[in-house]
Amino acid sequence: MKIFHCIVFVLIIIFYSGCDSGGDSADLPTLRLYAGAGLRRGIDALVSEFKKQSGITVDVDYGGSGMIISRAREDRSADLFMPGDVWYVDKLQEKSGCIESKTAVAYFVPVIITAKGNPEKIFKLKDFLRKDIKIAVGNSKACQIGRLTMKIFKKNGLDASNLKAKEGLTVNELGVWVKMHDADAAIVWDAIAANIAEDIEIVEIPPGSNVISKVVIGLMKGSHNKRAAQKFIDFIISGKGKDILKSKGYRTENYESRGGKSVSRKLSSASSMEK
Repeated sequence: MKIFHCIVFVLIIIFYSGCDSGGDSADLPTLRLYAGAGLRRGIDALVSEFKKQSGITVDVDYGGSGMIISRAREDRSADLFMPGDVWYVDKLQEKSGCIESKTAVAYFVPVIITAKGNPEKIFKLKDFLRKDIKIAVGNSKACQIGRLTMKIFKKNGLDASNLKAKEGLTVNELGVWVKMHDADAAIVWDAIAANIAEDIEIVEIPPGSNVISKVVIGLMKGSHNKRAAQKFIDFIISGKGKDILKSKGYRTENYESRGGKSVSRKLSSASSMEK
């Protein structure tokens, strides 16, 4: 009889333990993240693994950095903001004071991409001013790659006003257009190029001619889930998080474009740009 009572007692404990565990899971917050479109492959993988490890869901709204800055500013429930460059995080803080902290995550290096085999022989930035080719650039007001492309042209003494180009709202669009032969060339992030390298050619821009984009993630002051949001940030910059980003083609090391320091790395189908 005593054995029977012991068994019943153990079963009751197991039952209520299961109920408590389910309740805790249901109480986990859902985070709201606004992110640059060029980060999608990396963030999707990070969000998936973070969900497995913590049970916390991260809902992501992707778009050009110039577009998501407005959404993040207007969304009182936003927890995190991760555009294509720190400039947008600083701008959001300047305009609304809603950034509590920022953490460095990755670095984008612009590269030129062309159709497979580079049939139009596009090897330098000046080729973007040629009249015999179709080029594509990001809209400077909508996305970071567009804003940075204008800075690169200015740095190299190129008059962007003479540029006749198809404009995209996200860096992802530019990659698709070149891949599908809707454009002969475009300037995109190295991470975007690496992920479509089998279908295009990559022409690296010399370090002294290039401008690097620093990606940070901002924790929003208005977040109601700061502990969970910080937990996601910590996961991103952990060894596991960095490995995930690297596996998707993203740089996590600090690269500079000044002083002749090389920003190049091995990219499939890559070719060197003529100076």
